[in-house]
Amino acid sequence: MDRRIIRENIMQFVYQMDVSDNFDYEQQACVEEAEKALKHNQAVETLSAIRDHIEDIDKLISNSIDKWDIDRLPKADLAILRTALAEILYVDSIPANVSINEAVELGKTYGDERSYAFINSVLGKINRELNEQ
Repeated sequence: MDRRIIRENIMQFVYQMDVSDNFDYEQQACVEEAEKALKHNQAVETLSAIRDHIEDIDKLISNSIDKWDIDRLPKADLAILRTALAEILYVDSIPANVSINEAVELGKTYGDERSYAFINSVLGKINRELNEQ
């Protein structure tokens, strides 16, 4: 399965987890799309990172969105940001620039006309800060 499709499935699954307020993907493995994604190591790594580090990921997002509250972000944008940050922070096999570029593409597909620029800005800011440390 193509990594882009896997990433899209992960983002959709993260969206579903947010709506149900349950980030333990193993409890939701009955969802058909998730079962497809979970057959790939990239999906397991990313979803495990989100489950295990959701507070840290959300804190990074919150600290990077000036004058916004994370709870007011569109759920699709938030799912895209969470997926990309999980990859950037916890999945060593995926370069940060790939995660950012793929997140921007997902923003164009699932967000509104400004989502992709917002996603690019937030992820770029976080990536720069991580590289400065």
